[in-house]
Amino acid sequence: MNAGQHGSNTGGRSETGGERSLAAYLHSHLIAAAAGERLFKQAAKSWEDSPHGQTLGRLWLEVTDDKTALQGITDGLGLTVPAYKEPFAWIGAQVASLGPLNPLHSRTGAPGQLELEALISAVTGKSLLWKTLALLARSDTRIGQERVTNLLARATGQLRELEEILLETAAERFTDASQ
Repeated sequence: MNAGQHGSNTGGRSETGGERSLAAYLHSHLIAAAAGERLFKQAAKSWEDSPHGQTLGRLWLEVTDDKTALQGITDGLGLTVPAYKEPFAWIGAQVASLGPLNPLHSRTGAPGQLELEALISAVTGKSLLWKTLALLARSDTRIGQERVTNLLARATGQLRELEEILLETAAERFTDASQ
């Protein structure tokens, strides 16, 4: 193998620079997806007995499906997560499972607001991933243009729902009930 080539599981061939960049990008999103899945799980727990509990529970399941879809795309491209990145994925998921933004699962005050903002940020990043893959799918049919378009549409809906929850409940978090 040349000094400029770094092998991965691509069916016995060496990756090009573009494939290495895409692999690194997708692997980073897979790591983030594991953490995002845990953040959504924690938010679903925080909101389970509220009018928004069912929505956040469904979004958690959708985010889990989105992570699986991304893994399928990555596998379809023949790009495997390098062994040295696997501990980072595990650590990220464990930290997210601790609920660092909202350890008491409160829907009130700053922790509740930050938790919703983190979910919105996570879905925004995922949306940009799907937009990038939709662009790449124009020239790489292995990615699946229709599949990525559907995932992008779902992410857009997730953002809309999360923003609605945030805006509908923001006053509760930052106003004194005794006023």
